Amino acid sequence: MNQDKENKTLNIGIDIDNTITEIQEELNNAAYKYAIKLGKNIKDAKNPWEDIKNNGDTYKKKFQFSYEELKYFLKNIQEEITNKAKPRIDAVEIINRLRKEGHKIIIITARDSEFHDDPYKLSKTWLDKNKIEYDKLIVNAREKGTICKNENIDLLIDDQLNNCLDVKKEGIQTIRITEDDKKDTDITSLKNWKEIYDFIKEKIEKENG
Repeated sequence: MNQDKENKTLNIGIDIDNTITEIQEELNNAAYKYAIKLGKNIKDAKNPWEDIKNNGDTYKKKFQFSYEELKYFLKNIQEEITNKAKPRIDAVEIINRLRKEGHKIIIITARDSEFHDDPYKLSKTWLDKNKIEYDKLIVNAREKGTICKNENIDLLIDDQLNNCLDVKKEGIQTIRITEDDKKDTDITSLKNWKEIYDFIKEKIEKENG
């Protein structure tokens, strides 16, 4: 954390997909339609929320994709959805407000070079289009605990429980944005960006004494 006694600020790490955006249901439905088109015997579009290794393995198992089919889905179908995705309610306003208040915003996404031609450009284009202000963009972030430690992150905001737990192992506080009522007792779970802002504001007020 910034040690300025007069104005304590945070290094805040923020995920993109399903954190700044909310596209999981649309992605699941698209994966289901693609799988049916390929002739897979899939019962429904429901899919476990967690992509535990941040490598598409959840989609591969659920929808019976080969590696090449998975690569096509992530490179073409998923990219089309993420490019058109709208930010969650209040996300842009609150992220920009946090940065204006002096906090450092580091965007940390698992979008990677294995499945995308240029994950940095892909992410930057979307962030810029939606007028989201940030200080640094990190892609290829499959191991978010290590990255958050190396970047001196004080707080990570992410949708995936596994990422939050991985970061928490490094002694870093996390917020999981989720509607899931089954909340992990060790992770702060909040439903929307307004709750996130209020949580951060209260945290700063406590630390400022």
